[in-house]
Amino acid sequence: MAEKNNFVHGIAYGKLYLAGEYAILEDYSKALITSVDKKIIAFVEPANEITIFDTLNKISVGLYEKNDNFKLIQEFLIFLQQYTQSKKTFALTIYNELHGEDKKYGLGSSGAVLVAIAKAMLNFEKIKFDDITIFKLVTLFNLTHNISGSMGDVAASLTKGITYYQKFNSSFVKELIKNNSITEIINADWDGLIIKNIVPKASVNIFARWTGECVDTKEHVKLWKENKDNFKEEYSKFVSKSNSLVADLAVNLSDGNTSQTLENFRQLRDNLHYLESFSNIPMETIAMKKYIDTYPAGKQSGSGSGDIVLGFDKSDAQFNLILNLEKL
Repeated sequence: MAEKNNFVHGIAYGKLYLAGEYAILEDYSKALITSVDKKIIAFVEPANEITIFDTLNKISVGLYEKNDNFKLIQEFLIFLQQYTQSKKTFALTIYNELHGEDKKYGLGSSGAVLVAIAKAMLNFEKIKFDDITIFKLVTLFNLTHNISGSMGDVAASLTKGITYYQKFNSSFVKELIKNNSITEIINADWDGLIIKNIVPKASVNIFARWTGECVDTKEHVKLWKENKDNFKEEYSKFVSKSNSLVADLAVNLSDGNTSQTLENFRQLRDNLHYLESFSNIPMETIAMKKYIDTYPAGKQSGSGSGDIVLGFDKSDAQFNLILNLEKL
């Protein structure tokens, strides 16, 4: 997409979880998440009044105009105004490649759209920022607007490539929120938070396929929380194993250990099956199982029985991700 010279813009990337599903909901837990070759671009230009247009809804709305499809974005822009202390007016245009026509692919568009907007708005205001600042802004907005989750999709949408993400200490950040301004919270070091890029050297092909099934991640998060008190020992074992495997996988991908990388993926799948065995959170549909069984290793990506399934195989040359959005 051509970037016009009279606009400033921000880019965020779609994501796929490679490892760490469910466990990443716990403080200090780890995940590996990769970007995909689809993105959201937010463009901002000066205007006489604040307007928002996106390519999904194909309409333009004002900042305070009631529209359920734009409510989250409107609230986020008001939040950013509080952070920037700016009263500039502008036209915001959002190009979204993470949805098809009436299709949700599960590529993390809700987190990515806020990342793209935050980048564009700070560029528009000529405020310097880095990826951690953007992550904290979007996460702080989510936490103060009762949007729950690991925030891994936010971390992964910041840059291209594979992101190693360790979840922050939620209690620590909640205490920050009680006693500090937005700027002070953003400038603070968040206990536990790690976001860094992994450069994969393992010769692995990842064949990511859209299942055609749409799963509400919120429902799975709810199931996770409801079961925790009843299966404390099992949950602890699952989370500990997941974190250990994610750490191993990060090393093996980085060091080029292809065979061990594939073994890590097989073990991650087994661990998710272990979670299913006591939590009743569904992991794989019959179609997903058949797809996985055609590869040396495979697993779901993200929520169980969800949007994307992954197959892994050795490649001839280098790490490679192939995304197929035709229905499984």
